[in-house]
Amino acid sequence: MLRTMPRRRRKGPAPDVFETFADRVDEEPSPDEGAPTLRAGLLARSAGIGLGTMTVGVVAGVLGFWWGAANEPDLPYDHLFWEGVIKLGWAALWGLLAGAAALAVVALAVGVPWARRQRAREQGR
Repeated sequence: MLRTMPRRRRKGPAPDVFETFADRVDEEPSPDEGAPTLRAGLLARSAGIGLGTMTVGVVAGVLGFWWGAANEPDLPYDHLFWEGVIKLGWAALWGLLAGAAALAVVALAVGVPWARRQRAREQGR
């Protein structure tokens, strides 16, 4: 039977969460405070970028796996089991490499224009 980890006893009263985070009140901020508002267009664009990034990563991973399975390493195999393990591992590594490379390219394609917009916004202030 598994033993549970011993609990440390807390000395003194438990901290008051509402007092600790008193600056974060669940009230609507007034319009003059300049609270950020959620724009539907920005949210839709962000969701589209996220979905597109996932799709590109999956497609690149599948194509990398396919390429790795088509171009097997030329190794002498002792046993049928190890042949399968090596071929499957080879194809999986190519799939991971292709997916990671595609995600890196997409991150650059999205991140560089964003960083330029942020820099221009900071210089404009």
